Amino acid sequence: DADPGWEARLHADAETDFPGPSRAHSDHGGAPGSAGVNKSSSDAKLIRNSQSSTFRPDVEELRGIAVFIVVAFHCGIATFSGGFVGVDVFFVLSGYLITGLLLAEIERSSTIDLLSFYARRIRRLLPASAVMLLVTLVAGALVLAPQELAFASRAARATALYLGNFFFALNSADYFAPDAKSNPLLHMWTLAVEEQFYLFWPLMIVVTWRFRRHRLALAVSLAVVTAASLAASIVLTERGSGFAFYGLHTRAWEFGFGGLACMLPRGAIRIRKAAWIATGWAGFILIVAAGCWITAHAHFPGWIALIPVAGTTATLVAGSEWPGLGVGRLLATRPFQIVGSLSYSWYLWHWPFLVFALALLPTLSVPGKAVVALMALAVASVSHRLVEDPIRFHPFLARRTIPTLLLGASLTVVSLASAFICLELANRLASSPQMRAITAAVDDSEVMLRQRCVTLGLSAKLTSCEFGNSASATEVVLFGDSHAIQWFSPLERIAVRQGWRLTTLLKSGCTATDLPSPRATAGARAQCEAWRAAAFRQIERLQPRLVVLASATNYIGSDRNGIDWPMVTVSALQDATRRTLARLSAAGVPAVVMRDTPLAPFDVPTCLARLARHPWYRGGQCAFLRAAALPAAVYEAERSGALGLRGVTFVDLTAELCGEHDCPAVRASTIIYRDDNHLTGVFATSLVPVLEPQLVQALATP
Repeated sequence: DADPGWEARLHADAETDFPGPSRAHSDHGGAPGSAGVNKSSSDAKLIRNSQSSTFRPDVEELRGIAVFIVVAFHCGIATFSGGFVGVDVFFVLSGYLITGLLLAEIERSSTIDLLSFYARRIRRLLPASAVMLLVTLVAGALVLAPQELAFASRAARATALYLGNFFFALNSADYFAPDAKSNPLLHMWTLAVEEQFYLFWPLMIVVTWRFRRHRLALAVSLAVVTAASLAASIVLTERGSGFAFYGLHTRAWEFGFGGLACMLPRGAIRIRKAAWIATGWAGFILIVAAGCWITAHAHFPGWIALIPVAGTTATLVAGSEWPGLGVGRLLATRPFQIVGSLSYSWYLWHWPFLVFALALLPTLSVPGKAVVALMALAVASVSHRLVEDPIRFHPFLARRTIPTLLLGASLTVVSLASAFICLELANRLASSPQMRAITAAVDDSEVMLRQRCVTLGLSAKLTSCEFGNSASATEVVLFGDSHAIQWFSPLERIAVRQGWRLTTLLKSGCTATDLPSPRATAGARAQCEAWRAAAFRQIERLQPRLVVLASATNYIGSDRNGIDWPMVTVSALQDATRRTLARLSAAGVPAVVMRDTPLAPFDVPTCLARLARHPWYRGGQCAFLRAAALPAAVYEAERSGALGLRGVTFVDLTAELCGEHDCPAVRASTIIYRDDNHLTGVFATSLVPVLEPQLVQALATP
């Protein structure tokens, strides 16, 4: 039932792809990632309805809206706190369009010409992305610090092989991995998801068609895959898995919604025209609302992603039933059309532009980022005109599959070779004496077998190790998260000198106090609570002479708290401190609370490395303001939480870390930080002469 004229235009014009970055977590977003979002692109404006085909400008304009909210989110525009949902819009659109193309072909010829399909994908995607990747690597070689360049080169290698989503998912699982938000190729994870979708989707359709040549069988098969993927997304998101955000298996349901919408016969749902127009507007409002109201601390994608996905699906189906009416009139306006046609190119270029702009101008404001994004749009327009369209519609390549496949292989080889060359350059830059010292600082953590002595990941199992004099009657317990782990080296040395037995109860990401962690999933919070409860039982059983508590808390008073942890307040910290110390006091266990270390506004070793490469770098000497890094209200809240409790001592080493107004990155030729908030092992150990007498005094206090 496919119109041949429509089929030809679909093959020529309607193939789409939507790549995009993550929320911190970020990034991913993400939350923290993020940074994480995706984008679609193509001039494709055709959709296959069951009985007819129509020109669909609304699809192109939906791309324009999606890429706009993604870019706005990356620029830090507060209105678009959930702009990362643009990636979900793109995935739905891709499923809608690609499913229509594949169905038209298999219903016409009972098969799918996979080589021809992949050749069209190559012409559509690879030339533009390869040019962007090469330019990004060259810019990185000129601007980035060696460790940043190495990170970007490894991402480029994964991107060239369409495994970028795996690369960033594995990176997100590493607590001490580089911050993905500083990687200029973070956004390419979505292109990897798209390409993996292109491998899986046609094969599923072909296999299903061989068993039963009926559209209903295809719809059932697609519905099963969609339901399974949605369930996996909800479960893995709740467990805090990085693959929940980056994996095809947890994103396939979004493509599936688009595919099922495409297979819905026109007229199958019999409602009034006014109801369809209202449906279209409701879908559009859901997209915009998700982009404005979902925040980076939401557990995304999970069930929350149903909001933008359902909105996109409703808008597409309503536009199919009554094209050009309701929200379709808004979407048909010229600005949306222009941005939609450039959506893929803009998506490719905007993220590297923003990353390099922030590398050169660390204090760049939101308006400044918006200007940079517009510059990226201008470059995207040039790339679209000179690279994308000429290759995509080249008469020779359009008629021949093998030359296009060879072009794709060549671009992959060139991209891989460039990544390896830049990785080698990064290693050579890192080999200079000054850079070696900085690299050593990055890797300089506590002298401890982390796998054996620290509870990692989502485990709630209490892990304990003993150091110092195991026969000593003086037992000291080190208890807390990674900000307690950083004090292990000096404490272990003090224990050896004093003849103490040192016991560790440590878990990365879980504070010693029962402070809520809204950034974590419910599953992760439950694991922390279970681990902390087990730690308290162990402390009460051991009855140590002293417990040293340390936790990451200075983010509460920083600008970052408003974005990532809006539910954690100074008041909540005071209450949590009170509950924790009261329990120890009731058990007759004295406690030492370490004041948290400064929270730098940037990665300190990266700043030092950039400064070593470029004397003109605006990071100055990589010092930062003390008032912002050590919020006084946070420490006062902890001290207030201990008022009236016996056996509680506070240790504040701020004078060793900061001056009166700022906090340096280096002191006495020793680099202080190995990232933006953890002390290097060497510097922490250098504080033994200051820390030891305070601990000895705490032990001697009745």
